[in-house]
Amino acid sequence: MKTTKTLKQLINDKKTLEQVAKSPDAQALAGIITQGQDQASLQKIAENAAKGDTAQLSQLLQNIVRNPDSAALLQRLSNTIGNRGK
Repeated sequence: MKTTKTLKQLINDKKTLEQVAKSPDAQALAGIITQGQDQASLQKIAENAAKGDTAQLSQLLQNIVRNPDSAALLQRLSNTIGNRGK
């Protein structure tokens, strides 16, 4: 799977991961994710997902991809990651 390979390469490429994470699109997406969510709520969602309960995480992600602005950010980030993996 190309996506899995790209993600594995990205995770192992700390410099690229850091550059992508600091990009304006990633920062904007982080702002959208945290909008209306406090740190404790996001932490609980992450902990539950790590334990196998992904319902809240799925809901959060669905809300993000349903928003046209957020979806555009995700697409640009995906393109950026894909271009760096080449």
